[in-house]
Amino acid sequence: MRRVLAFAVVATCALSGFARSGLSLDNVQVDGLPLTRQLKVERGLNPATMTLRDSVSISSAEARWDRAHSGKAVMEQLGDGHSLYSLSARSYMRLEGGGAVWGGADFTTGTYRDIRWNNCLDYMRVAPYVLGDATGGDLDTRRYRFSGGYAARLRRWTLGVEARYRAEIAYRKRDPRVKTVVSDLDLIAGASLRVGSGAVIGLTGGVNVYRQNCDLDFYNPINDINTFTLTGLGTYYRRFMGNTNKNSGYESLGWSAGVQWQPAGRTGLYVHALYHGYRMEQRLRNFNNLTLGYSDNSIVSAGIAYVADVSESLTLSPSLDCQLFSRRSTENLFGTSSGASYDKIGSRSPYRHRVSRFGLSLPATLRHGRSYFTLIPGVDCHGSRESYADPRRILEVKRLTPRLALNYSGRLSALWLVETEVEASYGLTLSSDCLLEGLDESEPLGRSVVANFAMQSSDLAEVRVAAKVSRHLSCGVSLSFGVGYGVSDYRGQCHAHGVTASFGATF
Repeated sequence: MRRVLAFAVVATCALSGFARSGLSLDNVQVDGLPLTRQLKVERGLNPATMTLRDSVSISSAEARWDRAHSGKAVMEQLGDGHSLYSLSARSYMRLEGGGAVWGGADFTTGTYRDIRWNNCLDYMRVAPYVLGDATGGDLDTRRYRFSGGYAARLRRWTLGVEARYRAEIAYRKRDPRVKTVVSDLDLIAGASLRVGSGAVIGLTGGVNVYRQNCDLDFYNPINDINTFTLTGLGTYYRRFMGNTNKNSGYESLGWSAGVQWQPAGRTGLYVHALYHGYRMEQRLRNFNNLTLGYSDNSIVSAGIAYVADVSESLTLSPSLDCQLFSRRSTENLFGTSSGASYDKIGSRSPYRHRVSRFGLSLPATLRHGRSYFTLIPGVDCHGSRESYADPRRILEVKRLTPRLALNYSGRLSALWLVETEVEASYGLTLSSDCLLEGLDESEPLGRSVVANFAMQSSDLAEVRVAAKVSRHLSCGVSLSFGVGYGVSDYRGQCHAHGVTASFGATF
């Protein structure tokens, strides 16, 4: 209840800005353009460069419905779809002296459907060490997010701080009955320095504190559902399988650092490089908080973009970016036990996971009167390699994905704005390698590994369309209604569909 009240307070603070903003429909239109969204991401990498994000104070509130369903789970650990409802509020306010303050709050509730072999949240973050079973089921969720930041200018320097917090609880209404609670906190500090009159160089650093508790219960005292302590690619710790191992926890302390180069204005060169590292530990609560295993994770991302006004009506903003992910997991080995206590006798590191992605995008924005047309051709190159040493198992996929998007934003009158977007892509699998030594594909766990790889190695065709209509009011508020639809064809496997609807206000 206190979190709901906190959300209401933040939303009220955002709404209080609308009497002061006097936002025009021109401001609303420019704020929704693909180029503006791209630049907001760049400015948001460092809280100190948030002073350059918007030229006006702007706030928004939105209610949203998001539903997705796949004929076959892309990953059984993530389920085959979801149905989520959310409320959100955002506010960005410019201050005298060139500073800025911003904040936001979100509340989401709904259902993740048919999740199996995973009894926790944030699977891609905590894997491969999870408790799982073949039965699975739907997870009902409630998620809260809060964020806020402040930046102040001190002559040529700008200093900024930002905090983000997420709390989420999810539970299952049938055996095995899961209740999992997540707490996720980010603290970020940054500084930027104006170099001459046309550029800004920035530095950022941050810490992340993550914790998840996952409790498992059975209401049927004679159930025969076995839970497995999974260790990756169909392997599991046989010693801790069964119904006695019901509770696990995850903890990590991460850190990040980054550097940015940005223009002080809108046009110019944007460059960034970021690093994030963390160690995720899994602890078995039923066995004296025994640390079964941990993973060391590294994420590197970098990008370069250039925004140029070729003429009064044409803007080009080519960009190149990459992300590299590496996970090395270590299993602890245990000897004799005394009650629920086990002696550690060694460790080994058989599991590896590496992912790389390189993307090239060539957006061009053409302005004609009160209309904007943005054409965005691009291509992504993606590679993933997951391996286990003994038994020897390898899953590897390389994919090339050309894509094309067309965005239109036009004024029907002084009070009405229409925005539409169409995007299509085709992911072509260049190569795939599957080696699963000793995997029993007649068992449910073995079948899940094979099914996941079949989806991830298939060619993927995707189409997405979206439209939004906004009506500007005399008080400076723009009300909007938007819908979106997407379809994905996993060639030879299944189709997936997604639909969204939203109602919001910008002021």
